[in-house]
Amino acid sequence: MSFLLDPPTLFILGAVLYFIFKIFHVRKLWITRLSAVIVCLFIFISVLLYLDVLRWQIPFIMDMKGSEWMFHSDFTGINKADVPVALVAVMFCLYPLWYYLGYIAAQYLSRKIQVENKVYALSEIKSRDNPKYDTFSVKRGTNPRKLVRESLSELGGIKKFVNEGDRVLIKVNICGGNPNRPGSFTSIEIADELSKLVKEAKATPVIVDADMIWTEFWPVAYAEGYAKWAKGAKVKLVNLSETKLAYIDFGGALKKIMISKELLEADVIISVPTMKTHLLTGVTLGMKNMYGTFPQMDKAVYHKIGIEEVIYEVNRVFTPNLTIIDGSIGGEAMGPLSSEPVDFDTIIASGNVVVADSVACILMGYKPLGIEHIRLAYEAGLGNANVSYDLTQVEPHKKDGDWERPSLNATKFYNELIKTMLKYPTMDVFFNLVADFAFYDMATLPIFENLTPELLTVVNDIADDLVLSGRIKKGWWPF
Repeated sequence: MSFLLDPPTLFILGAVLYFIFKIFHVRKLWITRLSAVIVCLFIFISVLLYLDVLRWQIPFIMDMKGSEWMFHSDFTGINKADVPVALVAVMFCLYPLWYYLGYIAAQYLSRKIQVENKVYALSEIKSRDNPKYDTFSVKRGTNPRKLVRESLSELGGIKKFVNEGDRVLIKVNICGGNPNRPGSFTSIEIADELSKLVKEAKATPVIVDADMIWTEFWPVAYAEGYAKWAKGAKVKLVNLSETKLAYIDFGGALKKIMISKELLEADVIISVPTMKTHLLTGVTLGMKNMYGTFPQMDKAVYHKIGIEEVIYEVNRVFTPNLTIIDGSIGGEAMGPLSSEPVDFDTIIASGNVVVADSVACILMGYKPLGIEHIRLAYEAGLGNANVSYDLTQVEPHKKDGDWERPSLNATKFYNELIKTMLKYPTMDVFFNLVADFAFYDMATLPIFENLTPELLTVVNDIADDLVLSGRIKKGWWPF
């Protein structure tokens, strides 16, 4: 161990750990623990060498003072006394970075992207040919399978949306969830029952999601139970990031963007999100769920454009033919990954994603038009966000209209701050590193997982207070 050899060694070890993670589907929690042990061991032994507590000895080959080995004094001519202690401290602080860079490098290099050299037009998206229905159904009870069937029956049955022989892409929330928190990812019961309904219509269900910077598809699919379920149910489970990709001309803010050909070739698209809150968008429902179809792991590019605008654009182009919002167990408070489970016993279904999301907002306590991406979709004619829903139409629940939820002032503040940060060079790399740690690691690691929701609540309250008090100056704060 030395200041010259430790960085490349840590880099290589980080890369090796990533491949172990990927090949054996090891839960990220264990990878994080092992990574912490490796980095701490390197730092601990290297500090002892630097302090000359240990000597560097290789029998019959080498025997020197620890500090001489750390600086390779015999080759470099640099001795311990020549280097300020502050600089040495910085060099030790960089050890976790070398390790993490190896992990990230392996993550990107291992991706086999197959991109077709063609730009598709909107007219080539099969699912756009199907009619859209604005009717909706809200069902409540303790049997989610029964609620799915009842809600679809009220809309006219699954055959109103799915024809015999159709390939049905069912976008669930897997990668946006926390395996330790029910209500942060789509219930397998809902996915299973919907898959059965699609099969009963003599069509083929395909359950999909895509890699995110903090959660790769397969490890979290195993951790949540989706991989085991899909194998037993004989339902195809697909990581959109591993499929053949192509470009499509979105027009609008997105212009030409890479997407999975699975979306192009699906006869029907069904969005099946869990019903939960989100720090950056207020809610994450049917529309936000479709944002998860983008196959790129690095989502910083979309935050540069504006996440709300991107959510609207993907739903404008790949408009779900059916949306089923899983509120059997929802997630309130500081979602998406640190959300608190809510036994809400509710299923919302509609042929129009804007309508479904608007009804869900009312049940959560938000005004639909207060959610930016819903407002954009409504103003563009994508669906009715002024839908009227009386909370007394279903059996009352103590959380009706009263979910603990992020302040919309704070969400706007966060989004504007991120957009401003991402204008600077290399900030997208920093954003991804922070997102990986703050969104997933802090939401899943012991100690942090219980502390993080409280910390996020405090930050949310501070941001809300700054906006309401006017301490964020007009001109920098555009809202």
